[in-house]
Amino acid sequence: MNRRAFFKLLATAAPAALVFPQIVRASTLGLGGGIAPSNRLNFGLIGAGGQGTMDMNAFLGLSGIQMIGVCDVDRARRVGAQKIVESKYANRQGVDKYQGCGSYLDYEELLARPDLDAVIVATPDHWHALPVLAAARAGKHIFGEKPIANSIAECRAMVAAVERSGVVFQANNWQRSGAGFRRAIDLARGGHLGKIKRVMVGLPSGGPRPTLNDKPTPTPAAADFDFARWLGPAPYRPYREKSIHFHWRWSYDFGGGQLSDWICHHYDIAVLALGLQGEEVAAIRNASATFPDLPAELRATATDYSFEAVYHNGTVISVSSKNPSGVRIEGTDGWLSVTRGSSDCSPHLKRLVIPSDQQIYGTSTASHAQNMIDAIRTGAVTRSPIAEVSRVTTVAHLANAALRSGRENITWNATAGEITDAPDAQRFLAVTYRAPYVLQG
Repeated sequence: MNRRAFFKLLATAAPAALVFPQIVRASTLGLGGGIAPSNRLNFGLIGAGGQGTMDMNAFLGLSGIQMIGVCDVDRARRVGAQKIVESKYANRQGVDKYQGCGSYLDYEELLARPDLDAVIVATPDHWHALPVLAAARAGKHIFGEKPIANSIAECRAMVAAVERSGVVFQANNWQRSGAGFRRAIDLARGGHLGKIKRVMVGLPSGGPRPTLNDKPTPTPAAADFDFARWLGPAPYRPYREKSIHFHWRWSYDFGGGQLSDWICHHYDIAVLALGLQGEEVAAIRNASATFPDLPAELRATATDYSFEAVYHNGTVISVSSKNPSGVRIEGTDGWLSVTRGSSDCSPHLKRLVIPSDQQIYGTSTASHAQNMIDAIRTGAVTRSPIAEVSRVTTVAHLANAALRSGRENITWNATAGEITDAPDAQRFLAVTYRAPYVLQG
């Protein structure tokens, strides 16, 4: 019996608390106010930048959660996150000062804490895989930022590790928890649009920023920012102060630009609406991109891009940075469009009431963070399981391989894990970790 199944059993057998008082930390006991420490879920944060801090705040507002540690290679960021936690708990307890949140430079030290139940991994993309793999080995539940990883090989290693360990994983493609997006999924999956004729996805253009061309500057003191740790498994490059925080994403060494940043949002909604979340993509067609005029060693990401993702059943999803932001699906009986903050559809669908038993995620209004907590306590599957989001992330890496190689069309053999008709594109899928780092499941 794996960890998830064991927790589900405990949730239906409260007397087990008398026999396994420590294991019951993750059971349904003690929900609500005044939760005993033994029933609380202890969280840690790995990656305390802007996104990581937002993720942490989402969990800090939930009942039954305690943030017990934060980790970052930037001292200012980890100290800042620690202060947020301690101020929150001091105010909650009505005291002047609270000290109970550890600060860590090395995420392995945080994961080694026996009282830690789960972690938020919100590092740059090139640092997603190793902490997730380590957390899975340590039996810690994981809330992971998207895209899942910076390569297909990392995606596959992470899926295998999470499934082998039985820990709960929730990817933060939070649009799956948004009411407008969920209704769009229900309209399409419920057959209300008729036979689907066309699917278009609009992702942002932009980047890389001019900061990518900054001249190298002296490496900062390790006490403040450990640049060697920040680079981690990525290829070595000189330190550029303005290309680190946030702007790392404009280099293929660390991320995949706007394409990989956003594919797990709008494209993911299209995949769910078409019921393709369990399917591997078959090919990338009609790929084209505009790249900035920057030195080759910077490996700068595309500023504009277009491609079609083709599935084995013949479904085609058109993706472009020039399409309107969001998702538009057109069928024989109607159409819909949805993006952040707005949605529209055929007039006859606007007042359509979809029964709760026909809704993909039911009528639950739980936040994305709360959905993960519920899954930990009940053994249910999260709204964004790692295998599904890995397949979407794979599309980004394949599209980027096509764009970087100048290939309009490539064919993907998911079983073999290779591009079958374009070796010049296949080479962009290769992963070489800088010593001493090793991709190990």
